[in-house]
Amino acid sequence: MRVVLKPLGCMGAAGLIFAAQFFCAFSSLAAGPTEAWEAHRATAEDQRAIEVLLNNYTRSVTEGDSQLFESQLLHRSIPFSYVDEDASFNPSAASVSDYAGFKASVFDSGQRFHQSFSHVEIRQDANLAQVSLDFETRSDTTGKGARGWKVLQLLRVQGHWKIVSELYTAYSIEKAR
Repeated sequence: MRVVLKPLGCMGAAGLIFAAQFFCAFSSLAAGPTEAWEAHRATAEDQRAIEVLLNNYTRSVTEGDSQLFESQLLHRSIPFSYVDEDASFNPSAASVSDYAGFKASVFDSGQRFHQSFSHVEIRQDANLAQVSLDFETRSDTTGKGARGWKVLQLLRVQGHWKIVSELYTAYSIEKAR
């Protein structure tokens, strides 16, 4: 393939207009974020509502309350999955919709857990929000557990925030000494 560069004078009016639009569009991106992109911060009211959802999340895990937990979800078949660090990780739509596996290990196992969140970052625009956070979950019996990072996507549905997806990493932690 041979690329031929023509002088600007050979582009014609349409080419010059395209070049000007292209330059304007991309020069504004290169200059840095615009006000529109900086506006993805949760309003005070939405921040509080999302914090209530997150508090209900940790409280439901700590109290073993699957009904409270499920009331925070849009439905039980949302994408909900551990993301493996293994290079052979090959997710499918079915494999990342595993709330049932989480429910079995947390709510139906007969064990009690304590869960906490830290480094919570909430980004929101209209009826869409994303929460990024670190978590730690420990068994009340053994003290063993896991910590990791999770990303929740939320939608505001009829005035209430609901989790529509959860993806997380997890690393084993031993009993605190």
